[in-house]
This record gives sequence, C-alpha cells and structure tokens, in this order.
Amino acid sequence: MEGIYRTLLIVVLVLLLLKPIFNISAFILSFVFYASPRRNNNKQSADTQIVSNNNTARKKTIKTAIAYWVNGLIFYAILQTGKISFHSVRNVIYKYILKIKMEKNVILYGGAEIRSPHKLTIGKGSIIGHHSILDARNGIEIGKNVNFSHGVWLWTEQHNHNNSDFSCESSKNKKIIIQDRVWLGPRVIVLPGCTIGEGAVIGAGAVVTKDIEPFTINVGIPAKKIGERNRNLTYEFKSKPVPFI
Repeated sequence: MEGIYRTLLIVVLVLLLLKPIFNISAFILSFVFYASPRRNNNKQSADTQIVSNNNTARKKTIKTAIAYWVNGLIFYAILQTGKISFHSVRNVIYKYILKIKMEKNVILYGGAEIRSPHKLTIGKGSIIGHHSILDARNGIEIGKNVNFSHGVWLWTEQHNHNNSDFSCESSKNKKIIIQDRVWLGPRVIVLPGCTIGEGAVIGAGAVVTKDIEPFTINVGIPAKKIGERNRNLTYEFKSKPVPFI
C-alpha cells in the first residue's frame, strides 16, 4: 500500500509541476496563432503595395495578439486567485492588487470568478459563497451583511441579440446594486441593471430580471414576489471564514 501511495504522490507532484509548463505553452501558441498574418486572397497591382499591406496587417495582428495575450493572462490570474486555499491571502490580493473595495469582515469563499474587480464594492460583513460569478464590468455594489449562497451569478453585461454584430452593451445603467441584508439563495442569477432592495430574499435557482422591492421574498424564473420578510432585522455577520476554503 505504501508503494501505491508513493506512486500516486509522485504522479500528483509531476502533474503540478507540468501544469505551469502547459499553461505557458498554451499562451505562446495562442500568441503565435493571433500574430501570424492572415492569407490575403485579393490580388495587388504591384509587389510594393503587397509588401506594404502585409507589413500593416502584421503590425495590426501583433497588437491584437498582445491585447488577447495580456487580457487572457489577467483573467487567468484572477481565476487562479479564487483557487488559493487561504482566505487571508486571497483577500490581500483582491483588496490591494485587484483593487476590490472590501470593507471589514467580508468573506469571499473560494472558486470565485470576478470580472473587472476594480468596479466591485462589497460592504461590511457580507459573505460571498463558493463559485460565485461577479461580472462587475458595468459595476456591482453589494451592501452590508449580505449573504450569497453557493454559485450565485451577477451579470452586468451581455450580448444584444438584435445587434448585427452580436456585440455587448456597456452602460452605467447596467450596474447591479444589492442593498443591505439581502439573501441570495443557491444558483440565483441576477441580470444587468437590477437593484435588489434591503432585506429581500431570492429563492434558490431564481432569475432576477427587474428591481426587487425591499423585505420581500421572491422565487422563480423570472423572480416574483410570494411573501414579505420581517423588517426588524438587526443581525451583523462577524464570524471568521472556515479555514482552507
């Protein structure tokens, strides 16, 4: 049995050592792919014009490749930050490097995917559950003592299906605001431009497509009001995160 465990340990260590190599190789290959000049099927009247056009195209493709490479590297770094096993280390990176505005006693559990972290604000005592997606490209503001259960998704930007080029729409009107003491259940999705009022509860799996009234209970797709919540809420989250997650 010891031999089997030793073999498994060696395999795991080798895979961990090879992972960075695979990732670096992928970045190099993607850079080469995007930087390589595309074949031009249009015939030119003179060789000098062909050379000039090819040089211009090469410069553009190199700039595009660098942009893709840098954006991919940043996004990869943010994703890897969410996989770090120590909460305090993640918080230092989130707060001081990625510039998330985090107040005291914020708990952001592992596996988070955060887009445009510098546009994300999290209030005092709020808890963000595992594997949440926080798309802050157009801004996300989370109040105090908010609780996100496992796998909550907040999207502030999406494709416009009517646009001829299927492009995304960016606007300050797409900002998501989650007010104090809101509770979002597991797998809740909040779409662009929604404000969820103070103390509101959104049931598991619901999709929020419009503003939610304060102190209401909402479920379903799209989320609809089914009840009222106690308005005399005084709780404050001050507990420490569970170690290693």
